[in-house]
Amino acid sequence: MKLCSMIINEIKAVYQYEKRSRVDIGTLQNVMLIFVVVMLLIDIQNLKLGEYVIASITFVVAVVSIFAILALGHSDKIYRICMAAVIAFLILAVPISLYGSNKGFSMMWYFLVPIISIILLGMPFGIPVSVGFGLYVTVMFYTPLKELLIYDYPKYYLFYYPLFYWSFFVIVVVIDIFYKRYQMNQEENEKELEKDVAIALEDRKKLMIDAVTAISQMLDAKDGYTQQHSKRVAEYSLMIAKRMNKFSDKDYKIIYRSALLHDIGKIAVPDMILNKPGRLTDEEYNVMRKHTVWGGEILKDLEFLPDADKGAIYHHERIDGKGYPYGIKADELPELVRIISAADSLDAMSSNRCYRKQCDKQYIIDEFKKGASRQFDIEVAHIVISLIEKGELLSEA
Repeated sequence: MKLCSMIINEIKAVYQYEKRSRVDIGTLQNVMLIFVVVMLLIDIQNLKLGEYVIASITFVVAVVSIFAILALGHSDKIYRICMAAVIAFLILAVPISLYGSNKGFSMMWYFLVPIISIILLGMPFGIPVSVGFGLYVTVMFYTPLKELLIYDYPKYYLFYYPLFYWSFFVIVVVIDIFYKRYQMNQEENEKELEKDVAIALEDRKKLMIDAVTAISQMLDAKDGYTQQHSKRVAEYSLMIAKRMNKFSDKDYKIIYRSALLHDIGKIAVPDMILNKPGRLTDEEYNVMRKHTVWGGEILKDLEFLPDADKGAIYHHERIDGKGYPYGIKADELPELVRIISAADSLDAMSSNRCYRKQCDKQYIIDEFKKGASRQFDIEVAHIVISLIEKGELLSEA
């Protein structure tokens, strides 16, 4: 009983697997080509024997099959095309069996039915088709209905044909179960491997993100006047991006992490300039401005943070092209940069600096109104103003 239960469960598993499996186009085209060759060989034999009716039918089936082969590469109904070809082949079995085409030899080609229908097209289609044909020949060769046969088959032929067919059918089913089970195991192994790779990549990504956070904290610690600046800019950028309501969850993560690293180039700025208590000289200011380019160089090859280098390079650019380091204008600035640029200016105005105290909310709102379409993207500027007025930003300022 256990053995029977195992066999039934295995057949069910393979059956369900084949129901959801895709048909390989290349394999089907090759099989259909073999099918056409078989039809033409049957056709030639029937013509030689003067069986013109059956010859005409087999020729039509061969021509239809050729069109099916050509259509396989251009149709999304591949499975149905192949089923139609197999069914046409089975219908043809009626006149072939009745008239004993080629002295019964043509019926031998029907041993291909289980192979084509079960192994290639799957059990859901193949089992009913193969069993149906098996029942047909069994009834026609073993029961009184054999009187309907026009051709006088030898008795041994009538006895052994169904017997050999059913034996062959069982062999094909067993082969299919072992073959499909092998495929299932391969797919399961591949899924496990993909899962392991995904976990490894996620761990690597997390490690990189932790490194990014650590670098950001180190950067803020280096600049005594802008502690937590990078974190605030990242939080402001995320709030602005979400209010724009046009980005995916993946984009939000990229924007946040890119904003977190927008000032990473300041690592290369000498401490005496970065932490100078008074205003910078022109020479010192030129060095400070280079932090944008240096930041872009540091971030340009980070695969897990695409466009982070742009946030570092261009966050001091302006919509009107009067920013630095390259003076590019609005149509060349990615949305990520426009968001980070506004968030950076917002935090700069709302924080204490060595050369001035933090600005009040009304001053910041006025600056964003004046800067809209000149320094800031209009949409982003209006969002910042709206967030401040609603108390969602700078609520403690």
